Amino acid sequence: MLKISKRDIRQGYKGIKHLAKKAFNRGDVEKSLEYIDNCAIVAQQFNFIYADYELEDLLRKIGEKVLPETPKNYQSIKNRVVFYDDFCVSFILALQYIEALVAANKEILYVSLDGKDGRFETILEKIKGYKNVKIKTIENQNRCQSISDIYSTIIDYRPEKIFLHIFAKSPIVPALYHLPQKTEKYIINLADQTFWLGAGAVDYLLEFRQFGVSVSQQRRGVKPEQQLLIPFYPVVDGNPFQGFPEGMQIEGKVVIFSGSDLYKVLDKKRMYWHLVKRVMDTFPEVVFWFATKIQGKNTELINEFIRENHYEGRFFYTPFRRDINEVLAHIDIFMGTCPVCGSLMSQLAARNATPILQYYYPGTPDDETEQAICVNEDFPISYQDEELFMAEADKLINDADYRKKQGERLQRAMVSPKQFNTMVADAISENETPMPLKPFAVDYELLDNRWFELQELGHVNIIPYLTGILGKKNVLKYCPLLFIKKQLSRF
Repeated sequence: MLKISKRDIRQGYKGIKHLAKKAFNRGDVEKSLEYIDNCAIVAQQFNFIYADYELEDLLRKIGEKVLPETPKNYQSIKNRVVFYDDFCVSFILALQYIEALVAANKEILYVSLDGKDGRFETILEKIKGYKNVKIKTIENQNRCQSISDIYSTIIDYRPEKIFLHIFAKSPIVPALYHLPQKTEKYIINLADQTFWLGAGAVDYLLEFRQFGVSVSQQRRGVKPEQQLLIPFYPVVDGNPFQGFPEGMQIEGKVVIFSGSDLYKVLDKKRMYWHLVKRVMDTFPEVVFWFATKIQGKNTELINEFIRENHYEGRFFYTPFRRDINEVLAHIDIFMGTCPVCGSLMSQLAARNATPILQYYYPGTPDDETEQAICVNEDFPISYQDEELFMAEADKLINDADYRKKQGERLQRAMVSPKQFNTMVADAISENETPMPLKPFAVDYELLDNRWFELQELGHVNIIPYLTGILGKKNVLKYCPLLFIKKQLSRF
């Protein structure tokens, strides 16, 4: 069986990066950008690095090559800001920043590429109703043209500040290197746990937790004075509740909801599924609802879990839903995922005064629950001891009064929209962090192993991706061990 190693992946990444440089040197900028995008995909999938300043320098050179000089008489217009958003979808956290900028009386140009896939509603209809907000969608053409159009849009508007809500491989990055230095650039660092490009092109990072503060200083080369720590909150989108899953009986039951991309509940110990089983076997009054992307491998894993444990009629799964806020308002307990837990669902639970049941492996550096919620009151929510986790499950399931009080405590603890608006306004006015930075030592080896384990479990198959991009000749040149393994696997 062909098994790829961490070394193979790193060599493949370096090989693709070398091809990006070669393409640029021969004048094929479009191909160079394509290779850079592929580098970002590999690096973000495995997160063995969190920034790459060689690629940043290459993106800067690309900006110099494809973009015109900034007009010599260029002057930014006070109080104008550009909000550039690669996502442009309602479930991604951008609206609260736009609302904060509106509250700060900024003139805003919201910019995004068109060509969205339609699976999620955009935020465009929502922000059309805000005062002082204009919208510009740019046709998503080839990479060089998109960069040029983004740059021209920003230059024409002449903002004093730019806020960036971007992908790991965002087309705006070469333009950022080319904009006037007097235009202040802020990245909203919501993907603080993964690799992304642009760290060298911006002036400030809007961090939301101390883990991101730590990684940015330790692995992205960001200085403390560039970091503005502002815990966020999720905007409620108003989608009505679509109901419980078909066949779920809730009368006299305690409904526990959980959900995520499946990678967040995969590890060799299958700890998340072990905990779900313990809860369901210990407490027969529990019915469980899990939401994820419904596709072949996901469906097989979940159906196998139901069959093996005879949870028909007790364990239900659905695709992700647009009414996610209302889902969390209608259930009794939210259970976070493991080994990785996202902050958005936990925050939506807290906003709806729904209590949280959360387990983390001991020593997990990117545990998010307390960091995402405990702003106004610092108290423990998550557990790193399985028996303490089960004791908390017992209290939440069997004591409705405790369940209610715990949910209300969570609701009071998290940052409010008014607090958030004030912190954003103060932070960008003086470019000083409204909350103290407290970086800590991060176990990067643990995180590195976790991302690589997804490939070993079969959730990610990086081999055809690397070999397809590099081609046979370059696999032999840049990844000789991978080439040998691939050849041997044929026999």
